[in-house]
Amino acid sequence: MSAKAVLTTHDGDLLENPTVFCEMVGSLQYLTITRPDIAFAINSVSQFMSQPRALHLIAAKRILRYVKDTLGHGLYFSPQRQPTHLSAYFDADWAGCPESRRSTSGYLIYLGNTLVSWCSKKQFTIARFSAESEYRSLAHSNAETTWLGFLLYELGVHIQYPFCFTVII
Repeated sequence: MSAKAVLTTHDGDLLENPTVFCEMVGSLQYLTITRPDIAFAINSVSQFMSQPRALHLIAAKRILRYVKDTLGHGLYFSPQRQPTHLSAYFDADWAGCPESRRSTSGYLIYLGNTLVSWCSKKQFTIARFSAESEYRSLAHSNAETTWLGFLLYELGVHIQYPFCFTVII
């Protein structure tokens, strides 16, 4: 699914039997545990579970084809001898949903060179400014980074201070 593709609740005809769509999207949601590269696309199609349409099914099948073609992708964990640090990268679009005008936030958190946490989800409230949606994304990624820092401390892993980065386009 293209990052520029915008799906709406009125795209195409309603599916007569939405069970296939719901099962497919549910299975793909399960894959996001180890495949962060499909998190945004799954987030987009899963918003139409109650009334899926033909175009939504086509988008879900396209994601499924992508997964089939990239079976070797996933998470890789390797031992590290260098000092451990947390890095957080986050971003948000502003009013990305054409129907509700809600923004979508996302973040990636690395422990050293290993991705350990990620998220892509719609914000609960409508942001009036792009800076507001970016700030909410920062708050969510900061909360997760702080939680991971405390978890690692409890496990006896000492980390350097986290590094955060965002690009406003």
